Amino acid sequence: MKNHKPVHGDIDQKSIDRQLRINWIRTIFGILLMGGLSFAGLVLLGVNLTVATVILFVFTVAIPLFGWWNSANLVLKMMRCQRPNLSDPDHARLVRLVDELYPVTGLTTKPQVYISPLPIPNAFATGRSPANSFIAATEGLFLVGLEDREIKAILAHELAHVKSRDVAITSLVAVLGSLFSILLAGAAPGMFNACFSHKSNDKDDDLLGKLSSKVKRQKKRFADPATAVTGFFITLVVFYIMSIFVKLVTLFVSRSRESAADVLAANWTRDPCALATALQKIVDWMNRNRAALQLKILLGGMEPLLFVSLHEGEEGLDPKPPQGLLARLRKWIGHLGDNHPPVEDRVALLDGLAGSACPRMSDIRKAEAQKRQEERRRHGAQHHDNGDEK
Repeated sequence: MKNHKPVHGDIDQKSIDRQLRINWIRTIFGILLMGGLSFAGLVLLGVNLTVATVILFVFTVAIPLFGWWNSANLVLKMMRCQRPNLSDPDHARLVRLVDELYPVTGLTTKPQVYISPLPIPNAFATGRSPANSFIAATEGLFLVGLEDREIKAILAHELAHVKSRDVAITSLVAVLGSLFSILLAGAAPGMFNACFSHKSNDKDDDLLGKLSSKVKRQKKRFADPATAVTGFFITLVVFYIMSIFVKLVTLFVSRSRESAADVLAANWTRDPCALATALQKIVDWMNRNRAALQLKILLGGMEPLLFVSLHEGEEGLDPKPPQGLLARLRKWIGHLGDNHPPVEDRVALLDGLAGSACPRMSDIRKAEAQKRQEERRRHGAQHHDNGDEK
């Protein structure tokens, strides 16, 4: 594979603009799909204003909205974030790179910068709006040996989430998904029936009423969705399948926003390969430090916010795309439950934005080995010169 040496401004702007449009179309499609499902469930089931309805509303809508509104404070506490210590060279470097990036983002308020003490290399951003957002890097990010341009690309990715209000978008989709799931649960006997209408003016004009009347007329009471045992289990199966579907739509929107952040970061830095090599270096580090990643159990709920999925690298970073329909299908199914696109897909996207292939880990390792050899050679020459002087 040809090694691509990025040059400032070396970027395919048409690909940038096209990918930004594609990801916004995917995002809007996901939101409309989830909103349409929720609206359809509301129309078909109807709602009664009862105590049970209010309780369901609090748990499915009010609590997620509260979490979105207070997302910045919640994440700061969960990740134990602190203000950067400017006497620390790594912290000062982080602040400097954010200051360099901020003017090109178009943000009217510069997000606060924080440091999380966690040893896993990652970064994240959150907040209900750009004015209330912050970006943070973990201490582990400085252990990977990233260059300034690579850290800048990571920070640009996080600032892109802030610029695009991605926390608000993913929160909206999650709320719509929860609302649809609970509306679907209206068909479950006993537990939720008090929330949903069954009859109006003694007519079976809602979904549950029609279904119940039909099975009673056909004397198939065992299948009554409102009272029978068989109906209960059928409802549970339907509810489970639809819940998986809702989860997949939510993850579809999340992956679209991650890809959009990659594209916007490449546009701001004018260096797509910096993001591509940063992704690969982080995954390579995670492969070599798998024991340290046991902390990911503690971070499971934070994964949607992180720059790189905590599960990346478990099967290695394979630069070769899967061959054959079955292999591609297996890969697609394997990543259905991910919040982020696979790193190899993100790198391939950045290849397209750069207009040629970005360096892969084999190229990076060769460059690092050459650099070490040059440093040893320089050190040896210096030592020889000092001996001659003596």
